[in-house]
This record gives sequence, structure tokens and C-alpha cells, in this order.
Amino acid sequence: MNIQHLLTKKRHCQQLQNEELEYFIKAACDGALHPSQIGAMLMAIAINGLSNEETIALTKAMINSGKKLEWNGIVADKHSTGGVGDKISLPLAPALAACGLTLPMMSGRGLGLTGGTLDKLESIRGFTVDLSVEQMAECLKRAGCFIASPTSDICPGDKATYTIRDVTATVDCISLIVASILSKKIAEGSKHLVLDIKAGSAALCKTVPEAEELANHMIPAAKLLGLKIKCVITSMDQPIGRAVGNAVEIEESIACLHGSGPSDLVELVSHLGGELLVMCGKASTVEEGIQQILKVLNNGEALNRFREMCIAQGVSAEDAQKLCDQKFEGILPKASHVEKFKATKSGWVKCVDALSVAKICWELGSGRKKPTDKPDLSVGIKLLCSEGDKISAGDYWLELYHNLPVTEQMSRKLDEAIEISSTNDFKVPSRIIKTLC
Repeated sequence: MNIQHLLTKKRHCQQLQNEELEYFIKAACDGALHPSQIGAMLMAIAINGLSNEETIALTKAMINSGKKLEWNGIVADKHSTGGVGDKISLPLAPALAACGLTLPMMSGRGLGLTGGTLDKLESIRGFTVDLSVEQMAECLKRAGCFIASPTSDICPGDKATYTIRDVTATVDCISLIVASILSKKIAEGSKHLVLDIKAGSAALCKTVPEAEELANHMIPAAKLLGLKIKCVITSMDQPIGRAVGNAVEIEESIACLHGSGPSDLVELVSHLGGELLVMCGKASTVEEGIQQILKVLNNGEALNRFREMCIAQGVSAEDAQKLCDQKFEGILPKASHVEKFKATKSGWVKCVDALSVAKICWELGSGRKKPTDKPDLSVGIKLLCSEGDKISAGDYWLELYHNLPVTEQMSRKLDEAIEISSTNDFKVPSRIIKTLC
């Protein structure tokens, strides 16, 4: 068996056998393939697609390329296709743990405009995301959840192909997305998964039909692999909540864990959590599950789990308590400059463009242009208004936290990011579009 033969087959739209896909992943992991050969295979797959059988075989090959973890309890997870201000995992994991689930959440760092959950957590002084399997087990014993980086021996087959997907413009290939997400979730030991598929201008899927297409590929593949799954399509035209950045999103997550926080963030956390509680047999209806999540957010149980998770992942007990008490000085990084922006007209806030906000944060250093970049965790944006709010000309609507100079072009882009309507004849829609299972 050789890679040239497999490339020829896929170039001519022929189906690859299970053992051929196993060979491809193993050879990619072993360094037996040139990056150009891996890229050629990924491009052939992106252009000609994979059958359901091939997608399952590729996913299994990625799972079997490394260790598969097993945990006690009802093991569940939530995964998102990524969005602006997407901090949902931060309050959701401890909330679900407080409801009796086990959450071994392995997440990623940001690349490009989408912020990474691990970067946000690393803005907390002392927090470590690099855990051994033994440390993960201790976190689950103490807090019922952890949020960490995958160890090097979990799905190395996915790692060997993902970085090349990024540079070969094959990140949006549905078959590769399915294999990448499912292999990692199954290898980490999850048995139940809610997949938050974002749809909108600032999402991987720009339209609801695109999100539905991804869900319709993901669901049968997950079921064949023994993973219970629900796909929830949510809107991603506007930032989630009122904070975009790393440290600023930690602050907003803590507010959510205190039972407050922006209504759209609370809606997403409670709804996704409610769906998982139904899947895991902890609630009979989604509404009942939502109420359970809201209860642990309001009574401090979720906040306690978050504090215990922070301590288990390297934060001192004193710092963890200060963080949970919303005393952020010295615990979270602080930008050297804060610039406020005023509304130029009066009316009602109709939209804040998520993509524009994300681009400005990224240009000021909040994200990465390449994987080796170190983001500025103090950079961020706080919105002082939400969709549907009444606003007057001259009112402050945004605070920009930065260290690098803000150019005139950046200021103009932010001024243009808010759409203000002269009438309030529009309805603020729910973030939840539909659920598929």
C-alpha cells in the first residue's frame, strides 16, 4: 500500500477502504508522509467528498491512533463550531457538574478571529490547561469537570491533519469536520454530546441550511459510533453577551455563574445544558433541564464547582475565591488603555456586527495570526448596550481595552459596527434556531 495509489483513487472519486484510511492516518502520525501528500489527500477529500462509510472509517482511524479515555459517571460534553464572544463552556461545564454530570471537556486555542476557550482560561493567574490523565481524574473527583488541552496521545491522527487543513483551505470540508469533532469527543470518553452549530455572518456556517447540512452529516455518524448526540443551531450574527476577548469574557462568565449576565448568554447556557440533561436522563423535558441549570446558576452551586475546577487546575485557593467574588485586580490581566465610543444617532440598537468587533480585537492582538503567536489576553471589547436597547446620540455604547495604538480605520470600523434603528418595530429573536437529533 502506498499513498500515491490512495491519492489516485480519491482523485478519481473511488471509495477508499477502511484499511486504506487507517494506513493514511497511521502514516501521517508516523511522519511517513510529506506534508504535501497529506494536503493532497485532504484536498481530494474536500473536492470529491467521503461516503458515510468512509467518514466512519476515517473517524475510527483517528480514534484508534491514540488513547481512548474512560471515566466514571454520566459522561457528557458540549462542543461549538465557534463564534464571537463564545464563552458558553465556561459557565456550562460547572453548571452541568453541579447537576450530576461528569464533564471531561477538552478544548482548543483560538486561531484567527474565533476565540479559544483555553486562551480565556489562561488569562486567569495560575490556571493550567495542560493536564496529565491522572490530573484530569483528580479534577473530575474534586469538581466534576475540567476544561483542558488534549494530551499528545489523544487523537494524534486528528492533530497530524488539522494543521494542514488550516493551510490548505480544507477546514470547511464537512466530512473532515465530522471526523475531527467526533474522534476527539469519543476519545476523551464522552457518551453524550450537544453540538452547538453556529449559523450567521460570524460563523463557519453562514446560513441555517449550511448548519443543517453539517448536522445531518454529524448525527448519523455519531449514532453509528455509539455517541448520543443532539445538534442545536444557534444564531451568530451578533456577539454572544456583551464581552469579546479573553479576560473580559472570564469576567462575564463569572457574572453568569452569579445568576446574572446578559440574557442571551444565560439563554444559551441554560438551553444547551437543558438538552444535555434530557439526553442523560437527568430531566424529562428540555424546560425542566433549563430550570435545573438556572437553579444551580442562581444558588451558587455552579460557581462553587467553577472555583473547585480552578483550584484543581493550578489556581491558588485565595485567587480562586477572589475571582469568584468578582475581585479581578491582579487575577486577570488589565490593558493599559480604555477607549469609549459614542453613538452617533438616537434610536434602538438593531444590530452589533460580530465580525467587525472580532476583527478589531484580533488586529489589536487578542488572537493569533499563526499557531505560534502569543495572544494579548488583556485586549477586549465590552458592549454597553444590547440588541433592542434604546440609545441616544452621545451615549457610550462600547469600551475598547487595548495596548497597541487604535488607528483611525479601526475607530471608523467600530463606529460602523452598530446599527441603530429610528423605530423599535423589530423583535429581538431567540438565539436558539432549531434542534436536530
